[in-house]
Amino acid sequence: MSSVRYHKINSSDWQHIWVVGDIHGCYSLLQSRLADIGFCREKDLLISVGDNIDRGPENMDVLRLLNEPWFISVMGNHEAMALEAFATQDGNMWLGNGGAWFFDLTQEEQQEAITLLLTFHQRPHIIEAENESGRYVIAHADYPATHYQSGKTVDINGVLWSVERILRSLEGNSEIIGGADHFIFGHMIFDHIQLFANQHYIDTGSAKSGKLAFYRLQ
Repeated sequence: MSSVRYHKINSSDWQHIWVVGDIHGCYSLLQSRLADIGFCREKDLLISVGDNIDRGPENMDVLRLLNEPWFISVMGNHEAMALEAFATQDGNMWLGNGGAWFFDLTQEEQQEAITLLLTFHQRPHIIEAENESGRYVIAHADYPATHYQSGKTVDINGVLWSVERILRSLEGNSEIIGGADHFIFGHMIFDHIQLFANQHYIDTGSAKSGKLAFYRLQ
């Protein structure tokens, strides 16, 4: 089983740090919202919670952001599905979950998409940042443990797919995750950013709702 990759950013390198919910190929929406918040590409950092692709119409434009120094991303389950499709030559699961855009690309575009998506083999599953407001942990779906520790072995499928914690929270059984002050997740769609214990859920269903949420970390 693949191990979970952790990455810590130096918050002092950036003026403002924002975390964005699942973009899902909605490049124009992203650009509009970046203008709304006054994002500065020279001084600010944007962290994506993953699921940059599928469902929306502008997947290549979003993928090319991976080349930008102001944009970083953890892996989401949709990137994981794409990597699985490349590895097994079986794209049915990806195709059934919004991956049809890839098969409509030209051969040259497909090669560019593959090259960019393969970088997720090196990209983190979990990003940590710390500033005077506390320690922040960003992952796609969950941090599947009761206490956070950088480098700790946790279930990779839990990080990418798990909804167990949020379902418990929705039933009124939310619990603090120890080891950090704030956890920021995507994956589970809500109308607005939701907070349960110290867990922020920021996926607002961009491709269907036309809404893209941002969490200002710094």
